[in-house]
Order: sequence, then structure tokens, then C-alpha cells
Amino acid sequence: MYLLCYFKRKKGLMDNTKTIEKIKKLEAKRKSGKIIKFLKSEDEAVVRAAISALGNVKDEDSVNTVAHLIDHVNPEIRSEAAKCLGKIGTEYCKTYLQHRVASETEEKVKAAISEALHTIAANK
Repeated sequence: MYLLCYFKRKKGLMDNTKTIEKIKKLEAKRKSGKIIKFLKSEDEAVVRAAISALGNVKDEDSVNTVAHLIDHVNPEIRSEAAKCLGKIGTEYCKTYLQHRVASETEEKVKAAISEALHTIAANK
């Protein structure tokens, strides 16, 4: 029984690694539409990798999709979305983050939003 659980976990990690590699390839091709599909994954690492990739693609679909993730139930995803918007750095991202920081309840997410706002200010 223990070995079966070990191999299932190991297989899950391998699948996760392959999925993240696929996301990186899509990022290099700037295929935001295909990357966005990975945001529905139940695997937090896959979702975070997809958010990060969208932050590097920086197209309109990426910005709009990531902005909606600021309302995600998981604070880790909200933090990653805030960092991503800071990396993208458009005026829309700045305004959206400024609005969101006032209503955020998690300190870790507030810190990520503040850091993102500082990143945007530093890059202007």
C-alpha cells in the first residue's frame, strides 16, 4: 500500500513537471490563450506557473485574466496574480492593484500588492 501511494505521488510530480514545461514552451511562443487553460488546474504549482508565464507574455488577454485572479479564494494565487500584474506594469494594472489593496484582508496578499505597486513605480 505504501509503495502504491509513493508511486502515485511520484507520477503526479512527474505530470506536474511536464505540464510546467509545456507552459514554458507556450510562454516562449506567446500563446496566452493556451496558457490560460492551465489556470483551471487543481494543482497550485501549475496555476502559479501559468500566472507567471502570462506575466511574461504581457498581452491584453493575460492582463484581463490575471486581474480576475486577484479575487481567487486561495491567497497564494492572489499573491502570485499581484506579482504578475506588477511585472506587466500597465496603468490598468496599477489602478487595479491600488483599488484592490484597500479591500484585501490577507496581510501576505497586501504585501504582494504593495510590492507590485513598488515594482510598477520603479519601472516608470
